[in-house]
Amino acid sequence: MAAMTNDTVTQHYKPGVLHRIDPLHEPAPLVFDIPRSGRDYPNDFKSPACFNEVKTSISMYVEELFNKAPANGATWLYACFANAYIDANRHERDIDPALIDGTLDTPFEPTEKSKLGVGLIHSVTDANKALLQQTPLTTADLRRRLDEFYWPYHNELTAILKNMRAGTGIAYHVSCHSMSSIARAVSKDAGEQRSDFDIGDRHGETCNREFVDTVQTFLSGFGYDVTINKHFAGAESIHKHGNPTNGIQSLQIETRRGLYMDEESYQKRPEFETVRKHLGQLAAHLSDYAKQKARGAS
Repeated sequence: MAAMTNDTVTQHYKPGVLHRIDPLHEPAPLVFDIPRSGRDYPNDFKSPACFNEVKTSISMYVEELFNKAPANGATWLYACFANAYIDANRHERDIDPALIDGTLDTPFEPTEKSKLGVGLIHSVTDANKALLQQTPLTTADLRRRLDEFYWPYHNELTAILKNMRAGTGIAYHVSCHSMSSIARAVSKDAGEQRSDFDIGDRHGETCNREFVDTVQTFLSGFGYDVTINKHFAGAESIHKHGNPTNGIQSLQIETRRGLYMDEESYQKRPEFETVRKHLGQLAAHLSDYAKQKARGAS
């Protein structure tokens, strides 16, 4: 992984896999991870679907919405690869067996996500459920996607949280995503109008309620409609890394795309900068919160 220092900015970049930016000053035990906004497609990615269909699963522009995090003392981690290639927000065994030619050493464990076509390996596109994959992947292809993309990203996030926990006794993790304004066919809430922000903690499993309430109260202060566990309770990123018993508090934030972009043209709306400013202020608020909690834990 290449490390680059530009003035006070330290970045770690593994091309096509991940990009990490460390805090610019006074680091807080806080990381924002963006696992489903990548737009890099490896050369072996092939799909019968048109690109406008393929890109519908991307949490578009989320890495930009949260890019003020390092300036406010938090770590920023971004998965560069597209989730249509392999989905970093799914369990490594959440696979529809029909998509793979062969088996692995451990059995597949398809969940409702795989049944909807959006497990670890997607079978359909997000918007119109267009066929994404014509032929099954070989087990060698699957292992390579896991070993070269999925695991390096999750191992990096694990290391960040471990180092924060070791240094301060505590770590806070916000997994950042976006959702369509009207739930699509691949979602359990298909057809429903969605809130502006939905916070997920897997119904209390991955963090304490105070952290959730802190985020909800702050965003509500801007006039947003903020719900908890309504549309998305949280998937693999917080499931894999959240461990409140051992001091790692993880939650997921879903931002409604209609707040900041045209969902048909994918162009940014004039309100984009306002939303980005508010999320930068959220990063500053949570950095202060995490530092205060770290002082209390020491």
